[in-house]
Amino acid sequence: MSKQTSASTWSALAACVVLTFSCASNPPRELESQLVATDTSIAQAEQSGAAKGALPELQVAKEKRAKAQQAFDKKDWDVSMRFAKEAQADASFAATKAKADLANKSAAEVDRGTEKLRTEAERSVDKAKSE
Repeated sequence: MSKQTSASTWSALAACVVLTFSCASNPPRELESQLVATDTSIAQAEQSGAAKGALPELQVAKEKRAKAQQAFDKKDWDVSMRFAKEAQADASFAATKAKADLANKSAAEVDRGTEKLRTEAERSVDKAKSE
């Protein structure tokens, strides 16, 4: 191998190493998008009333999001992605649960109102019969 061939081989190898490390140090765009989607899901869960109900699922989502950030800061992209996806799923579940709780409360209120109307109607019928 000549000196010129050896020098160009080393240059090519050095370029590959630099390229590999520069790519490894930048997070994948998919991960960045996932982290944004996770943050959005957590915010939506909070807006849906999950924070009011102090749902443990929302707290779990926030804890997993923090772990995703820690892994991101350590450039452990795979772990960060896994925690981000789990956090998004937990936040979505918290939002759904909060909406279901609200729907159940509304249904119970309607039931109470219906029962009150039924009682009043029966009272009116009884009063009309006695007159």
